[in-house]
Amino acid sequence: MPRAPERTPVTPSSICQGVRDDDAVAAATFDELDARLRRVHRDVVDLHFDVLLDLYERRVNKHEEIGVLGREFWQQLHDGGIGLVGAAVFLDDRYLPELALRVAIDQLALLHEEVAHDSRFAVCRNHAEIDAARAEGRIGFLVTMEGVEPLAADIHLLRAFHELGVRCIGLTHVRRNLAGDGGLIAPSGSSPQGLSPFGLAVVDGCEEMGILIDLAHLNPAGVEDVLARTRRPLVISHTNPRRFYDVERNSSDEQMLAVAERGGVVGVSSVLLSPSPGGATAEGFVDQVAYVAELIGIDHVGLGFDFFDFIYRAMPPQERAAFEQQLTTVHLPVDLLDHSHAPAITRLLIERGFSDSDIAKVLRENWLRVIRSADHARV
Repeated sequence: MPRAPERTPVTPSSICQGVRDDDAVAAATFDELDARLRRVHRDVVDLHFDVLLDLYERRVNKHEEIGVLGREFWQQLHDGGIGLVGAAVFLDDRYLPELALRVAIDQLALLHEEVAHDSRFAVCRNHAEIDAARAEGRIGFLVTMEGVEPLAADIHLLRAFHELGVRCIGLTHVRRNLAGDGGLIAPSGSSPQGLSPFGLAVVDGCEEMGILIDLAHLNPAGVEDVLARTRRPLVISHTNPRRFYDVERNSSDEQMLAVAERGGVVGVSSVLLSPSPGGATAEGFVDQVAYVAELIGIDHVGLGFDFFDFIYRAMPPQERAAFEQQLTTVHLPVDLLDHSHAPAITRLLIERGFSDSDIAKVLRENWLRVIRSADHARV
């Protein structure tokens, strides 16, 4: 794995000097910045959203009527200028192991049912379908999987989920499964074990089928195994640099550099920005976008917001307390809680001096490039 260079402490003034154009920003008026924001902020790609978890809970357990996507999410996505969302198949602990496959299939079925009910949305399997959805003004969902628990130990199910539209797979969440171990939300202590034989088989299958492999949540030893076994571009759909919040769930400079060397993309998350509330802000988020851009290059940075507030607020107090005891107290940025806040990130990037072309890379072009590369791998 490439080694990161020795670096000076991170401060806002030291971040991403190479992509700033301070003179241009200083000369711009408020109206000019606002016009530029409206021009640049569009078709945003967020590669990680736990919408399917919430959809399943509402439709199955709360017996809500069809139309959840429209009632609960469309306005935020529309206001945020979102064009494509990575809709993650993810399972709560209470469904494991017996109901894992059933709930995962139900999540996908409910997504397709909701999209068939509401023409403002589309499920996209490839870059051509993403382009078509954008041309029609529809918000696209690219199906991903966060943790391979739905596969149990049956490698043949990987192809079945690929046929059902899964295009990006993270092997684990925080918990251990039959593929490997997740990274702990702690500076150390994750399992030193790498991927299991089944985990290696999943990696091989993803490479063969052109499914993007997502390193988010994977423990450091597992990341090393994926890097050693693969040759195609890799992604980290939602993460934060350990330089800002030093836990093994987040990504080291070396890991992010390795993803960039493969032509992959690192998505910056809003969840583990900081161990304290003061660092969990939209400004702090943009600090991390700028840091990653400086470290690995602007061509390898994207957005993986992992908006979590709607799930966190829905937890009963006892469940929330158990979550915090088992994992961590999450400091969510009050000015970056859902997709409707996404334009604030673009405004901050403009104010930091990022060019229009570089902002476009962060908002959409980098993710679309790596999705297109996976399409070519399936040809």
